Amino acid sequence: MTHICFVGYDLYPPWNEGMRVVTRNLREALEENTDLEISVVSSLKRERIYLHLSKFVEHLIKRNIYLYELDPLLNISMLKLIKSINKRRNIDLLHLFFANHFLFYQYGKILKKTVIAQHFGNPHFNLLKSIRMPKGISAYITTSSEIGYFDELGIRNVYNIKPPINTDIFKKIGKLKARRYFGLSGLSKEHFIILYVGGLNEIKVPLDFLITVKDLLKDRTKLMIMGRGETIYAQKIQQLAKKNGMEKNMILRIESLNEKQKALIYNAADVLVLPFSKSIMTNKHVAVIDPPITMLEAMSCGTPVIAPEVLSIPDIIKDGYNGFITPSGDFKMLEERISDLIVNKDMRTKIGENARETILNEFSYEKVAFKMKEVYEEVLNLNG
Repeated sequence: MTHICFVGYDLYPPWNEGMRVVTRNLREALEENTDLEISVVSSLKRERIYLHLSKFVEHLIKRNIYLYELDPLLNISMLKLIKSINKRRNIDLLHLFFANHFLFYQYGKILKKTVIAQHFGNPHFNLLKSIRMPKGISAYITTSSEIGYFDELGIRNVYNIKPPINTDIFKKIGKLKARRYFGLSGLSKEHFIILYVGGLNEIKVPLDFLITVKDLLKDRTKLMIMGRGETIYAQKIQQLAKKNGMEKNMILRIESLNEKQKALIYNAADVLVLPFSKSIMTNKHVAVIDPPITMLEAMSCGTPVIAPEVLSIPDIIKDGYNGFITPSGDFKMLEERISDLIVNKDMRTKIGENARETILNEFSYEKVAFKMKEVYEEVLNLNG
């Protein structure tokens, strides 16, 4: 039996949530659908330290200083665990996720192991460059279909493996049941909910977006923002809503959701929007998994998505078929697409069905696990 060892820092605060989800989902997909043996080496025992230091860590990250990469106790404990696991059950391949690739690659060489590294898409390219991506790694796995940026480092051995989505959790659930869970029992099926789920900052939820869509927010149309991140920016959103008379028709909640709660909130909504600003691709301090996990989860629930024409999103959403694509920062067009969905229930239903089918065909645990196993086998064969 081939033994794969996942290696990665698994840290709070929640700016790493997308990476955690991709890593966990891939492990679950492989365990459920292949005969591979999977072991995990992470930094879970040190998480609480970083949670208490969250503001300090965030301060360092904004200056491209990655504290957990430099933590000697963390890295030594992980190296010891790899050695211990390998002694008990021979490891065939190290799969590095968010970790010090240079350090763990060198250790893999000492142990004479094949080493591959995970990449989470274009917005994380600067981050991974900063933790030194060695050219000797046998292969790079990226969730993004956009792989041209690896040319900057002269890397050719790149595989696109899509992030797996748990379609048994993220599925169609009764809308009224989902709304009751979040205390929205006063809203009938005739009420239309525009939803955003994710980090709260000026890049992901620009104030200009809120101003543009405010005319849509009437008695039967609500905007729901389920956010995490900076409370200061949440206060700015609340102040803007009050100033523009949007308070009655906007629901803002700051909380982290588990998988089942996220499935419920997607089902409670009629459309998920990703109103990213034009600077989403160039801002170094706001990272987005490519493709965005919230987009895929909502699609799996049969909820229409309106997303910007950035990252690898246009390779997944076919405009007007399984969602809508708008130019990044073009909030007027985004407003028009929302209006189309408000007045056309049949369109919402059909787009939602097509979105669900897209996820089942391309992002299910079974499909992704099969492709990932093929890559492991190919890389191991190439390395003898």
